Amino acid sequence: MPDHPHITPRDFAGVLDVAHDALAEWRQADGAGAEEESTTVQGADPEGHVRATIGTDGRVVSVDIAPRALRLPSQDLAAAVVVAVNAAQAQLVQLSRETARSRSAAAWDPTRMMRHQQAAATQVGSLIAKLSAMMDAAGQAAEPGGASDRRQ
Repeated sequence: MPDHPHITPRDFAGVLDVAHDALAEWRQADGAGAEEESTTVQGADPEGHVRATIGTDGRVVSVDIAPRALRLPSQDLAAAVVVAVNAAQAQLVQLSRETARSRSAAAWDPTRMMRHQQAAATQVGSLIAKLSAMMDAAGQAAEPGGASDRRQ
């Protein structure tokens, strides 16, 4: 039996484990703001005739029409609804940007990133060392007078 290192599934799994742990920590930090996902945003037309509420999923939750708006011509009322919904959507875009910034800032921890980078370097270094040793052993076996010639 040859006395040289061999690659096991665990050698590859070690590298993948580091990546999996890093991804799990990032997802946990990313999910920290999940409670914000159940909020709503509002927008209104400048005259205050219509107020629209939109959920963070982008769906219209409600449209409130002031009693005085019912005296408006239908085209003006429709325009006020569009303005209110668009204003709410603009608020949603702003909220989404702020949430994304805060989540990415929370997920970016230089100390944690260095720890994962060092663990990955250690695992990959070990794997490379084993691969190099195997290549050296294979090269010696193929040389004249190498291990394959000695067995005969």
